[in-house]
Amino acid sequence: MSERLMNEVDLVRVTGKKRYGKQADWFKSTFGIDVVTAANGAVIMTWSTFESLQAKKAGLAGDTPETRARPALRSVHRAA
Repeated sequence: MSERLMNEVDLVRVTGKKRYGKQADWFKSTFGIDVVTAANGAVIMTWSTFESLQAKKAGLAGDTPETRARPALRSVHRAA
């Protein structure tokens, strides 16, 4: 995965939106996240973050805490 920041052209290509506010709205509606923005409102996103969001949405997220098998819990107190 690339840690490179998405540039303005990349964001327009991905979101289909040119305005910064509309791009942020797209990320909110598509992935349910509030994106980090610069002082001028431009979206700040790395390619690796975007790819991770896509994988999570597609159900392909790797070893996340929600998807790992957890051992059964056993009470240390026995019922009398």
